[in-house]
Amino acid sequence: MLARHLLLLSLLALAACLQPALCLVKEGDVVILSDGDFDRETASGVWMIDIYAPWCSHCQQLEPAWRAFATEMKAHNVKVAKIDGMKNRVLMKRFGVTGFPSLYLLRNGQTWHYTGMRGIADMKAFSLEGYKKATAMPFHKSPNSILGRAIGILHSFPALAKRGYDFLKEEKGFSDMAIIAGVLVIPLTIGAVFICVLDAMYTRQPHLNHQHYE
Repeated sequence: MLARHLLLLSLLALAACLQPALCLVKEGDVVILSDGDFDRETASGVWMIDIYAPWCSHCQQLEPAWRAFATEMKAHNVKVAKIDGMKNRVLMKRFGVTGFPSLYLLRNGQTWHYTGMRGIADMKAFSLEGYKKATAMPFHKSPNSILGRAIGILHSFPALAKRGYDFLKEEKGFSDMAIIAGVLVIPLTIGAVFICVLDAMYTRQPHLNHQHYE
């Protein structure tokens, strides 16, 4: 259990270090999210998210209402965003998207798949109160649960690894050998810490017999 926690913390730290510090992209009041900034931006607050495809006619029909919905929900502290599913395959997998548009509510580490009417009043009612009568996605499938975010890091690990390599190679000037050595040091260090913790927790102290002499 401890080893898994250490691994999860390491992955989260790695992802945080490799995430570029970009300004939030918006179209009007609609936030544009991507594989790279989803976890950072949705770590807090309530979100309604539209996962769409540019070629989808139903998505295009929803667009005007979605923008008006975003403006409407500002007064209720609900952020409204959209994700291009064609460009963000990792999030497509995490949400389990099977069709477009797919709408989701993210609140308190839980996710609800919204399948109701797409009028502004209907979506507003669901995001504020209606979700309480609906069933949230299972914990292991929810993309904004702790497990879901960890799985998301694993899905995006190849891109994170390449970003880290480019950063160390091009911006910091490290050689390939130095980068490889540094990568090997991380699991060795985690393993050493884990062994030390186990040793401190489970190694029994020797029992000393006290003899009294008269």
